Amino acid sequence: MTMDSEYPQDEKTVLLDRDGLGPAQGPVTDFPSPPRFEQLEDRMIYAAHLQGAQSFKMGSNILVAAAWELLSQVVQLKVSSGRDSLQALNDQLSAGINAFETHALHLGAENSQVMSARYVLCSVIDEAVVTTPWGSRSDWSKRSLLSRFHNETFGGEKFFQLLERLSRDPVKHVAMLELMYLCLALGFEGKYRVMERGRAQLETVHDAVYRQIRHVRGDRLPLSLSPEAGRASRARIRIVSATWVAICVLAALFVMYSGFAWVLGQERMTTLQPFQSSVPGLFRTSS
Repeated sequence: MTMDSEYPQDEKTVLLDRDGLGPAQGPVTDFPSPPRFEQLEDRMIYAAHLQGAQSFKMGSNILVAAAWELLSQVVQLKVSSGRDSLQALNDQLSAGINAFETHALHLGAENSQVMSARYVLCSVIDEAVVTTPWGSRSDWSKRSLLSRFHNETFGGEKFFQLLERLSRDPVKHVAMLELMYLCLALGFEGKYRVMERGRAQLETVHDAVYRQIRHVRGDRLPLSLSPEAGRASRARIRIVSATWVAICVLAALFVMYSGFAWVLGQERMTTLQPFQSSVPGLFRTSS
């Protein structure tokens, strides 16, 4: 149903130009019809992908710059419908891990640093998959990225062990700390996801990492991502590094895309509900 069909013609507001003429009776856009929900989602993802690729050519943190593609896929996984083949998804993400490794080394990162970052990214992506409704019902644990690249099945413990070790020398490891902070900002919980009062403990860890990075970098995190955002009044406007711009863009993308995807998902389910009962296998989740 279009907006025009909801209101009588005589109730519509018509804008006239300075000569008193009405609008031309032509299409407002080049599209012959409004885009479908799936097309709209695809365009949002493509726009975010393009924006990220252009924005991160000048990042001061080469690990974050190299990991942009994978981090944006973490955002997409959290709201994915899981219709694609699980093996195809695994192959796609594995290719992304390999691309990250090559890109990071090309940008000048040390091999040991890249291996640690790869472990972190594998852990974050695996959790993003298995915490979705479709991923929790799948056999992803048998083909996880962590098992493929590091021969391990769960990184939720070692992620924080690594974080604790790197935090002992934040000046040397600030690039890794920023990458791990970004992963936490995107929702990674690891071992704290199954612990009693884990969320509160994780917030303490998150806050500690923030303070260390702030101490090393000397520039303040964007207020919207700071752990103190809920209790701070108004921060002074400062020039932030490209890394913090990266964090802000990703977090904003996650919030915006999640909201849009939820609304679009509700509309889609309402539209497709009559067809699901007649063709039950059409919308089955692939595994």
